[in-house]
Amino acid sequence: MSSLLNIFLTFFGKLPNKIIYFLSDILSFIAYKLLKYRLEIVRVNLKKSFPNLGPKTLKSIEVAFYKNFCDVLVENLLLHSISKPELQNKMKLINPKVFKDLNFKSKGVLLVGAHYNNWEWMALSLSTYLNNRLYTVYKPLSNLSVDKIMKDSRKRFGANIIPMDSFAKTVIKNKNQASVNLMLVDQSPHKSKLDFFCNFLNQDTPVYLGPEKLIKSTELELYFIEVHRVKRGNYEMKVVPLLHNTLSKFGDITELHVKHLENLIQMRPQNWLWTHRRWKHSRKK
Repeated sequence: MSSLLNIFLTFFGKLPNKIIYFLSDILSFIAYKLLKYRLEIVRVNLKKSFPNLGPKTLKSIEVAFYKNFCDVLVENLLLHSISKPELQNKMKLINPKVFKDLNFKSKGVLLVGAHYNNWEWMALSLSTYLNNRLYTVYKPLSNLSVDKIMKDSRKRFGANIIPMDSFAKTVIKNKNQASVNLMLVDQSPHKSKLDFFCNFLNQDTPVYLGPEKLIKSTELELYFIEVHRVKRGNYEMKVVPLLHNTLSKFGDITELHVKHLENLIQMRPQNWLWTHRRWKHSRKK
């Protein structure tokens, strides 16, 4: 199966952009109109997140979301074959100096991001600038063939792909090196880890405390990686410093990156991953 997947991905990588995005349009129609893929989840999430928006506006966000969602899906089929120059052209880092400055420091950073626009291209593109200085957290997949292809694709340009259960140890071990430790922080914590809640998109929301704990134990600086779509198939990344010290009370660091993501989503809500059951857990009473 692995060989067949490799052949398919190699073939797909040779298709013109016009055909790739035509396939995305077809996929969007199927997912949205025919299969209604997680449509009720999307609608509930949007309605609760934007209670002041009318049905017409919510509908337009919904339609735009499925287009974005399917664009990202087909774009990620190129992870296996896209070249370094092409990737840097499609996913440009607009302030690369922020990473060059790391060479003058004997300390790394914790870089947080979200499932906003194409997060896979973002991580892969970062590795073209950082090579083996990038450490990315990774959740192993149950399908071993797909898991191998995804890992091989993600580390093509030198990134270190670290399983979730080893990531904290890796960050602590490398805290005095010019490393960049990337993690996405917008998923719902496991029900056994409902340690912290905050107001996010008008809802009481459980949030991972992992980034805050790592910041406080390593005294790393905290950065946020934004991904903005310039046009279809082209994006820009921007690295935004959020915190340069750890003198904060409990929860402040978490609130900081959560609020930053909320502001991004409010500007372009269609670009976030609304199919995720983000609010499936509530506070214990």
